[in-house]
Amino acid sequence: MIRPSLRHGLVVATRGGVATAAVATAGHVIAPGLATLATLVAAVAIVGFELSRVRASIDRRLDAIEADIAQIEPLGALRDRLVTRRPLPAMRGYAIAPDFALLLTELIADERPELVVETGSGVSTLVIAYSLEKLGRGRVIALDHDPGYAAATRAELERHGLSGYATVVDAPLSPIEIDGERYRWYDRAALAGLPPIDLAIDDGPPRHLGAMLRYASLPELAPRLSPRGVFVLNVIADEEREILARWRRRFPEFHHQLLDTKKGDAILRRRP
Repeated sequence: MIRPSLRHGLVVATRGGVATAAVATAGHVIAPGLATLATLVAAVAIVGFELSRVRASIDRRLDAIEADIAQIEPLGALRDRLVTRRPLPAMRGYAIAPDFALLLTELIADERPELVVETGSGVSTLVIAYSLEKLGRGRVIALDHDPGYAAATRAELERHGLSGYATVVDAPLSPIEIDGERYRWYDRAALAGLPPIDLAIDDGPPRHLGAMLRYASLPELAPRLSPRGVFVLNVIADEEREILARWRRRFPEFHHQLLDTKKGDAILRRRP
């Protein structure tokens, strides 16, 4: 965690910068031949504004560093829990965060699923496959709209010796209609013939491909869940909060558990 003294020092430094600018300006004001007082006051205001932007940028960067530091503990716990044959890919950027990877291992150990389905593929697929291997049962089916990314995940699974526990399916986004509204979601053919799903991981489609696309996940997957099936939503921002609100209204039989993880997660279970 970033120490309060460090943040206080940054605040003092920023305020000191504004004060220094003000003092320097006052010196110029009383000197003959310089710009008018109004111009100098405006200059001070601009300097103060720019310094406030710098301070805001520093605060954002400190928050990001603090969030990364907070992932050290779950990353260590993950390494203790999963003995991997090769190092896992980096968990940063668009990849899952270490705390979510740890959550996956805990869910699989507790729920003992026969079938896991996830939307999107990547390091999460490896974590799930390793967890199933440790359990000695089950399989994960990962749906991916991007053939290149799907191929890369298959190659990683092969390198890790996990192909017996995981399959990555090419599932391009296709038009579907839900409650009279049109969406694009993974080709339904990718789910054809599968047994009931014990654990569903919603991590796609990516937001940049369109608005509210992830809304379709629960309407599409809920009927395919086993009676004990668990649904997990990974990465919660403003759009996902709206989606969760709509799911609550459409699927009142599901209880929502929101988790304070790095990217935000929710676990949905049918009420008893």
